[in-house]
Amino acid sequence: MIKSGESITRSPRETFELGKELGSSLTAGAVFLLKGDLGTGKTVFAKGLAAGLGIDPSEVTSPSFTLINEHVGRLRLVHVDLYRLGSDRLTELGIDEILAEPNTVTIIEWAERLQRKPEGSIEVEFTYVSPSQRRIVTTQS
Repeated sequence: MIKSGESITRSPRETFELGKELGSSLTAGAVFLLKGDLGTGKTVFAKGLAAGLGIDPSEVTSPSFTLINEHVGRLRLVHVDLYRLGSDRLTELGIDEILAEPNTVTIIEWAERLQRKPEGSIEVEFTYVSPSQRRIVTTQS
């Protein structure tokens, strides 16, 4: 279980390390819903989660054009980006099928576009504070 709370990170490295710390203790079925404006650190955080799962973070990029990227580490990681997808096309993406897959951790960027929040998901909201600071609020539902 992820602890709800608020963090202020002062660099992309700190955002990465926060994700890595969370990723190191994840179990199958964890679903992260990342929300926030462009440039607030969602993909950097996703790279950290991946590193915590034993995945090379350099292989993790925002799947804005491919929509879904998959990686294998200690657990399988499915990284979804809804930025370019209209809510009318979400059913075509197969989110429910992705969430039902065993031994998988799922990260969904631009999760505010989901029509419903998956049960037990972890919401992570990124807010721009200053050029070097981000507020990251984590809430377990």
